[in-house]
Amino acid sequence: MSRELPALQKTDSFDFRPPSKAFARAFIAPFKFYFAPQFYGLDTLDVSKPAMYVSNHTVLGVLDGYPFAIELYLRKGIVLRALADSNHYRIPLWRELITERLGVVEASRRNCAALMQRKENLLVFPGGTREICRKKGEKYILKWSDRKGFVRMAMEYGYDIIPVAAIGAEEAFTIIKDADDFLQTPFGKFLTSIGVTKKYFKDGELIPPVVAGIGNTILPRPAKLYFSFGKRISTKPYRHDFQNEATQEIVKGMVERALKEEFEKLFAIRANDTNRSKWRRLLNMKKPASR
Repeated sequence: MSRELPALQKTDSFDFRPPSKAFARAFIAPFKFYFAPQFYGLDTLDVSKPAMYVSNHTVLGVLDGYPFAIELYLRKGIVLRALADSNHYRIPLWRELITERLGVVEASRRNCAALMQRKENLLVFPGGTREICRKKGEKYILKWSDRKGFVRMAMEYGYDIIPVAAIGAEEAFTIIKDADDFLQTPFGKFLTSIGVTKKYFKDGELIPPVVAGIGNTILPRPAKLYFSFGKRISTKPYRHDFQNEATQEIVKGMVERALKEEFEKLFAIRANDTNRSKWRRLLNMKKPASR
């Protein structure tokens, strides 16, 4: 099957130049002090060829991708081009920041193909906005539903998939109110009755939660963050069958299982991690969630 080299859409930075490593170290230094991120599997990670890094989003999506992406850049020289939901591109200034400064690309089959043909390393969050808009009781539950586009692209272009698990951010916040709570309010019921929640928020699935961090503020608690890079998953055996949805589901299941295995490793590591300073223990005391 012949392919033409697709061009990136105009909203995206094609020839992204990452910042210097000195800038990256300075940028991430306060974050490292506050969250003390721990990285596993990075030293033995094979970066000899480009791959699609697949990870889980955590609540609000503010403490997951960039910590391990920057660490990967600093220690391995790998630049990840993240594929982001189109909603990011509806926000002026933010759109320019993520494309020009962070090299983020609007998620589409065309853009993904263009990056793969350029042999770029990609970062994908299959859960997208749904995982960011978590509800109570959904910690570390993958919300990928029937999303198989990422494995289809990896299979078509023979890209290996590297699962990257992220835990800790869910403990930095407490969900006080979620989408279900909002939809039960008079205003929520009104928006539902006129079709707004269905049309714009997928029946509430894309309504972000109200969270609390330290005390009654949204400042996140200094929970330690843990990231684990799993083994490469080769998609080449399935390349000839990339359009088959049943095969896509098989590969997707492999990635989900691999990511969950990395979760379990990190949960065990965290359970045995007693390196907590007094100030960290104090600030990590949680406020009970509202009923």
